[in-house]
Amino acid sequence: MSNFISILFDSYHLYHLPQFEPLIYLLSKDNRFDIYHSTSRDIKKEEFTVCSEILKSLPGTYVQAETEFKRAELIKTLNLDIFICGWSRYDLDDFVGKKTLVGMIYHGIGIKPSYWLDNHKRLDFRFVEGEYRIKQLKKNNVRTKLHLTGFIKLDPLFQKDKIKTQDLIKKFELDPSKKTILFAPTFYPSSVEPLGMDIGKYTEKYNLLIKPHLWTYFLNKFGEVDLRPQIKILKALAKNYSHIHLIPKEYYNIIPFYKISDLLLTEASSTIYEMLAYNKPVIVNKFFNLKLSHKIFRKRLYKKRLDRQMEADINKFCYVAEKPIDLPVLFKTVFENDDKKLFIKNGYQEKMLYKLDGKSANRAKELLLSKFT
Repeated sequence: MSNFISILFDSYHLYHLPQFEPLIYLLSKDNRFDIYHSTSRDIKKEEFTVCSEILKSLPGTYVQAETEFKRAELIKTLNLDIFICGWSRYDLDDFVGKKTLVGMIYHGIGIKPSYWLDNHKRLDFRFVEGEYRIKQLKKNNVRTKLHLTGFIKLDPLFQKDKIKTQDLIKKFELDPSKKTILFAPTFYPSSVEPLGMDIGKYTEKYNLLIKPHLWTYFLNKFGEVDLRPQIKILKALAKNYSHIHLIPKEYYNIIPFYKISDLLLTEASSTIYEMLAYNKPVIVNKFFNLKLSHKIFRKRLYKKRLDRQMEADINKFCYVAEKPIDLPVLFKTVFENDDKKLFIKNGYQEKMLYKLDGKSANRAKELLLSKFT
């Protein structure tokens, strides 16, 4: 082995990058590591352009090729020590040889079964966010080596002066006299269409930041689901209401926006647990625009997109909107009578998220070093 530990972070999609960034910046300060970055050529052209420009700005070397096949070949010739992915839904063997250790920092901790179904046989280890998740993975027959580090993506929330809140408040022209709601709809199942333009009226007393899932920006369709009506509604809201601010795709990391928001509005999303980490209230929309097969066969929705037990659990520490008209009353309830015990009841924060101390990346780094001593 050379004097350096070579490591490549493969941001297959742009939304994988926030999981890697705290570790990337930490390793960049340690001269024992040689850092590389790459992104897929099989993603949409617009996403590739945005993602590649961001990766080029990070510490390390950006690896690019004209096709996905050539990209895999090029990365394999690097003979890496470590390859880190944000999911494993592609043929990892094409990218690495036998000597390379393959690790995963998963791209979210939501209530979807993909969390444990995404488990390529080539994975050697996985960094995990909490003890409950380790139990879930083992229960669902994941045999990959599991390392309990905490949620690396959240580290900046717990590091002093890491997030420049005043810059964001100024950039998005937030009224400091108003509470700020962060609406982070997922791409499917989504509540955007049932809400429509009404959310503009429901939130007139507040600042509303909207952070769409990046696939809503980059994809016209997801399977049978047409995503174009969602982004059309969101853009119309920002155009027609001065208190509504649509966060552009270049702001790919949602973490800084938790810091300047007082409430999160979402659906079946990993953002629930990210806001939970910061002890701020969450409203979960239970009204969705479902494709026909999920309307008729609701069980298919749970099999593919939602974990039934975890969806039931979030009712215990989140506020729930069963229909759009519930939201105005819920906003008032949250801001006037917020019960902080809602977040610590039953120990969900402690169970889901290990050591919220801003040092998850440090623990990951030490584990990486331990594999080469």
